[in-house]
Amino acid sequence: MLEVLRINLCSPLTLAFALGIVARLVRSELALPRDMYSALSIYLLFALGLKGGVELSHSNLVQISGPAAATLLLGCLTPTTSYLVLRKLGRFGIADAAGIAAHYGSVSAVTFIAALQFTSAVGYTAEGFMPTLLTMLEIPGIQVALAIGAFQMARSQAGEGPQAAAVPRRSKRELIHELLTSRSMILLVGGLCIGTAVGETGWKPVQPVFEGLFKGLLTLFLLEMGLAAG
Repeated sequence: MLEVLRINLCSPLTLAFALGIVARLVRSELALPRDMYSALSIYLLFALGLKGGVELSHSNLVQISGPAAATLLLGCLTPTTSYLVLRKLGRFGIADAAGIAAHYGSVSAVTFIAALQFTSAVGYTAEGFMPTLLTMLEIPGIQVALAIGAFQMARSQAGEGPQAAAVPRRSKRELIHELLTSRSMILLVGGLCIGTAVGETGWKPVQPVFEGLFKGLLTLFLLEMGLAAG
């Protein structure tokens, strides 16, 4: 167990995050270009969606239905309860509470990879549809928190809260459109649909890009996350 812990903590992913924190603490000029950060986030979201869709294409629907339902339920409950706790007990503002709740609801690809490594190290093999559940959890995990925050902010700007003067007026239709067409929603749902449609045959030609490079580009992404956290 200690060896598994050592492997996870000493992985390039974790150490890149730590390096980012150290670089910020020593006031280094290190910074990733914003365009590069945006490109990395697009790549990672689309890769997660594609991989989840491919696994879904050759999964037993009866076998996956129960775990999928539990995943979607957790994806809705986690950001909702997080938002309520942050607002009622933490006394956070609407935007801060919704933002943090979205982070709690969102899936960490690093945590997912570490969990797979852990289960493998102790002698178990995770089901093949786990990447599908990863994608399915990400969608409501982020969007539910954003929806709560957006509608609460809209409510406050209508004169029902202390932040009314600071928030521009927006219709519910505009808010729903923005949530359903956001970058994360389009990339994850679109990737899931494409991966399901093309299956293993269509996945093979692009697998070196979307699976072979995944951990390397995720390492760079975590370097930027470390800089932000630092």
